[in-house]
Parts: sequence; structure tokens; C-alpha cells
Amino acid sequence: MRNLLLTALFTLCAIFAQAQGFYLQPGVTYLSSATNEVLGPKIGNALTPGSEVLGTLSGSYGGGIGLDLGIGYMFSRNFGLDLGVSYTLGSEVLVEEATEGSDFDRSYATNRRLTLSPAFVVDAGSETLSPFARFGILVPVAGQTDGLRESNNGTLVVGDLINFLYPDGVDKFEAESIAKGKPTLGFTAAFGLRYQLNEKISVLGSIGYTGLRIHRNSYEVTRADVTLPDGSSESVLSILSLGGAYPYTEYFEEIDTQAFTAHQTAAGDNYGTKDFPAWETDQGVSFSTFNVGVGVRFSF
Repeated sequence: MRNLLLTALFTLCAIFAQAQGFYLQPGVTYLSSATNEVLGPKIGNALTPGSEVLGTLSGSYGGGIGLDLGIGYMFSRNFGLDLGVSYTLGSEVLVEEATEGSDFDRSYATNRRLTLSPAFVVDAGSETLSPFARFGILVPVAGQTDGLRESNNGTLVVGDLINFLYPDGVDKFEAESIAKGKPTLGFTAAFGLRYQLNEKISVLGSIGYTGLRIHRNSYEVTRADVTLPDGSSESVLSILSLGGAYPYTEYFEEIDTQAFTAHQTAAGDNYGTKDFPAWETDQGVSFSTFNVGVGVRFSF
């Protein structure tokens, strides 16, 4: 045991004797969809019974541009630890679409998220051009997915009810929503090349993969309006529930039937509000991406 402790102590001393020190690494990353998971339906001839053309839209919610900052420490020329901080400005994703001739009803999602990624770094340690790899976990700490739904035919949104409420028709329907997720973990891996400009500064580029799936915690429709032929605008948020789109929804892994019935009874006409949220079973969405990044490392 004594020899083992001495060996471990000697190894640690050798590592720290060769330590390369701390570094800061700002960068930017382009993220594209890494999955073809079904996001929502695509329906042609939606208002013509018996002639619908059904399809699906697929992809990932994770694409966009990432603004990155790595804070790391190299224990030696070859090994280190890194804490990555990234803020993603998501790209707009088409998640549902229904059409009927020139009439349309489309829904889009745009994600913004702040993530942390503690990781292990392996570097070839070459003096000029050095390959490296980074492996870690991904922890979303903040963010939301903003939704936008727009249509030029309200019947595609809530059916014939819109014609009863607005017999002169509507020129436009538009709604906005916010979806928030439950705590989760993902993983990330990247491989790249680092070019040493001088003793303290190097530039690098990498390609990588991020595996991330987020389950919904809540979904809120914050606005739903129609624009009338005279140019005026009216809120129709209260009638969306007739089509199953409640103003506020919470998600659970399992829903007890008796508890659900009691919840609806207690809610009455307020079901689907923040005081009495609509209940739905869990929905998971892929945020997995392929990544291409560039950055600069400042060593200290």
C-alpha cells in the first residue's frame, strides 16, 4: 500500500511538473440537424375530405449558431479538463404544415439555450499543428423554444367555428408560444486541429456531434390573434382550446386517470390556464446536431 501511494504521488507530481496551465477559448460554432426524427405532420388538401395528402416533417430543433467559451486546464501537453459554456441562437424550423391550394397553416420553432459541457481533452501536444479531441457531457441550464403559427385561412386552424365568429372572413391568423424543458443530460464529442501561432495563442477548428434530447415541462400560448378585412386585430386565444390547443399545458411521464378527472372537474371552464394547466403525457424532442466550430485559445 505504501509503495502504491508513493507511486501515485510521484505520478501526480510528474503531471503537475509538466502542466501547461489555464486557457480561455472563445469561439463560434455552426450546428445542423443530426437526426431525421419526425417533428410534425405535413398535410396537403387539408380542407378537402377524402383527398388529403399526408406526410411528415423531420429534423432536429438543435440547429443554429453557437457562441462558445471554453475555460480549461492542461495537466500536461496531452491531457486536460475543459468547461465549455455555449449560448445557441437557434435557426427557425418548420414543424407543422397544412395547405389547401394557396391557403396555408404553418408552425415554426426557434430554440435558444445556454449549456455547460464539462469535458476531457486529449491533445497530441505538437509544437505547431496538433490534433486534439474533446469528450464530455452536456447540461442545458437555461433556454426555451419559441413557437410561431401563422395562417391565411382560419378554417385550417380551428375549423368552421371561425366562419361563425367572423362571417366576413379573416385575412390572417398568428399565434406565439413558449415551450420549456425538463432538466436533462446529453453528450458531446469533437475532433479537430490546433495551430500554435506563438507561445500563448493558437487557433483551432473542429467537427463534432452533440446528442441531446429534451422533454417538455410546460407549453404556453402567449398570443393568438386574427386580422380582419378592415385591418383590425382581435384575440382568439380563448377559442383555441376548442381545437385542443390550450393556453397553458404541463407534461408528465404518467397521468393517473382519477387524478386527471378530478383536476378537470376542479378546473371547470378554467382548464388549460396557468391556475389549472392542461395535462399531457411526456413529449421528448431531439436537439442533436453535427457541429463545425472555430476558435482561439489564449494560454496563461
